[in-house]
Parts: sequence; structure tokens; C-alpha cells
Amino acid sequence: MNALTKSRGRPKQETELPSSQQVILDVARRLFMKHSYNKVTTRRIAEEAGIDVALIGYYFENKAGLYKAVFDDIYAPFFEKLDQLKKASSDRNTIEELFMTIFYLDIEHPELLGIIYKTLVLNDGPRRSYIDESILSYTDAFHIKIFTTLQEKGFIDPSLDVSLLKDSFNALVMMPFFFYPLKREGQSEQETIGYLESLYRQNIRLFLYGCAVD
Repeated sequence: MNALTKSRGRPKQETELPSSQQVILDVARRLFMKHSYNKVTTRRIAEEAGIDVALIGYYFENKAGLYKAVFDDIYAPFFEKLDQLKKASSDRNTIEELFMTIFYLDIEHPELLGIIYKTLVLNDGPRRSYIDESILSYTDAFHIKIFTTLQEKGFIDPSLDVSLLKDSFNALVMMPFFFYPLKREGQSEQETIGYLESLYRQNIRLFLYGCAVD
């Protein structure tokens, strides 16, 4: 089906804005982060986005396609930054930058780890294989690659197992954000972010110390 043919079938939307696709993604992301997958309907997304529900089918085919697109939208700039760090690792130790790249992603989307946990462990949502294969497998392979490069360049102790190092890294970057909901109780958002950043920077020091070459 060519673009012209597809445009003929596009649902009419009198008040549609040029950014309607992004509006749908923004509303869907907020709802998927807050509620379980089964409680979020395309009709509710359309109502809150102020668009014809048929536009969801036009852009994303169905709710499952929209769910995947939400993660694509979140992770695209993150993966781009990871690629930059991978190239830079040939010249300098990028561990601190890697930590903080993930920190800023999680600060922007503090519920992200929660929804990944729900999808993988509680099987909430239709895209368990997508998250596992397209996100987690990609980041795991990336971490092994970047730690191997840093090890070869003399930034990481050559006796360390990079596969285990990858898992140690994941534990240090993920655990602070499992405390996020608890820390928000009785604290302002800025206080919570300040605590998490301090914890992240301490974890960086621990990781760098553990990786140091004698």
C-alpha cells in the first residue's frame, strides 16, 4: 500500500494538530506508566489525547503496537547516546557518563523500571519478548562490549569477568529507582532527585574503585 492510498483511509479529525502522533504517544506513555496494560484502553487514550480513536489504528495498528511505540519513543535518544559512548570508550573512561546517562533517562521516566518489571516478571502487557529482546538484550550486549573495550584500553582490571561486571553495573543503576516511590513519601520531588543523584554518584565511586587497575 503506497502513502497516497494509506492517506485516503485516514480518519477525519477536524481539530487534528500536526503533532497528533506525538500527542498519542505522550498520553499513552503516561497511562501505561501509571496503570496496568489491561486497564488502559485505546478509547481512553484517544479521549485524553483529544483525537479520533481511529487515529491510533492508523498510526500504530492497535494497542499492542502503540505500547511498543511508547518504548521506541523513550529509548531512541537513549540508544543514540549509548552509541556515542561506545565510540568514545576507545579514548577515555566513560563509566561515569554511562551511569549518568541512565540516571537522566530514569529521572525523566521514573516509572520506567516499574513497567519493565511488571512486563517481565508479572507478564503485564503483550510485549514481554520485545522488552527482553529489543531493549534488555541490546543493553546487555552493549555493556559487555563497552566494558570489554575499556578493559582492553587499560581502564578496567583485566582479571574481572565482563559478564559479571555487566550484572554488577545493572544492579547499581537500577536499585536506586526501586526506592523512588518510597522516597517520594514525605519528600519533595527535588529532594528525591537529589537523594537519588547522590546515591548514583556514590555507586559510581564504588564501581570505579572495584574496577581500578592495580
